[in-house]
Amino acid sequence: MLTIRGGTLAGMATAARLAKLGHRVRLDLAGEPLGGRWAPEAGALPPVVTLPATWRDLFKKTGRPLDAELARVGLALVEAPPAVHRFADGSELELPTERGRQFAVLTRHYGEAAAGRWRDTLDALDDAWLAARRFGVERPDAPRTAADRRALLLDRTLDDIADRAGHPHLARLIQDLAPVAGTRSRRAPGLLATRLVVERTFGRWRLVDDTGLPQPGGRLVDLLADRLATRRVAVVDGTDDAPAVDCLPRRPRWATAALAPAVVAGPPASGPAEAEIVDHTGAWPVLHWPGVLTWDFTRARPDLAWGLAPRSARAVLRRPAVVAEVPTASACSPAGPEPWAELASAALAVYETHERLTGEDSRPTNREFRPGGRRTPR
Repeated sequence: MLTIRGGTLAGMATAARLAKLGHRVRLDLAGEPLGGRWAPEAGALPPVVTLPATWRDLFKKTGRPLDAELARVGLALVEAPPAVHRFADGSELELPTERGRQFAVLTRHYGEAAAGRWRDTLDALDDAWLAARRFGVERPDAPRTAADRRALLLDRTLDDIADRAGHPHLARLIQDLAPVAGTRSRRAPGLLATRLVVERTFGRWRLVDDTGLPQPGGRLVDLLADRLATRRVAVVDGTDDAPAVDCLPRRPRWATAALAPAVVAGPPASGPAEAEIVDHTGAWPVLHWPGVLTWDFTRARPDLAWGLAPRSARAVLRRPAVVAEVPTASACSPAGPEPWAELASAALAVYETHERLTGEDSRPTNREFRPGGRRTPR
């Protein structure tokens, strides 16, 4: 039986995937609640889902597709309203994610020149996102050369990217991506700005019930817990067995834990989903999802469960690799600490572990692979 250590989101995803591939799997919570920092009782998982393809891939590769599972419990993923950004001068910006709509809105607010600079800035970030997909999101390659580091914008700071934004409001929007990623360092790398490209490319989605009321993101973790039961994963809290995959966040001696926001759960929503509000009026941002949740970065504290602080290019480069003597997957992995990133790191750890055990390549690029057959240890 394979042991997966850590009841984190990455641990749950790893266990479900390996079980579907035919392995007997035990998930050792190791003192974590099921779901880790994203456990439903913690109430910290945002109701807005970015890069939903990672959730869809997880459910597709472990059983019934995500949309069918959501429909079974009366839920759906719908397009989220554009986020509303508030600034210290009292103005607000409702910023859609789609490229053309962004240009139209920013032209109306700040003029065509500023809108063009924002568009060009994000277009340039597309290449950095493609590099990030290779270096930790879809492939476990490590950036080794100066060209690799340039491709990831590790030779530029987030402030450098903000300087090209086209307007002080837009510059502040970019700069506030650093505390959201877990650091207040002025040397935070430009790579963090790819969050904007992920949202522009894949959109922002909201979990709602069949009456349109917004639902907490923890409902997705509940569905994943159901999937573990379906795949007959044994869930325990403590075992002496060595793990096949380690999904607990680990802090190397050189690293600093990410700054986690103060999380405040809101009262249940009584009406349709409202727009997310991003408050830039203070020294540090506050993210508010009305009727569901608030992340307050003005009261942030170090918490390893939220990953490692990306305080510099060096800190990002030295995140623990997924492919190691014991594969790892967690908020500390190269993909980063966001929920979709944990799921991505789990998929990479599963591909590596399954190949070591069976000699089979279960990666998506292997079109001849079919799960569920007889397993022959290498």
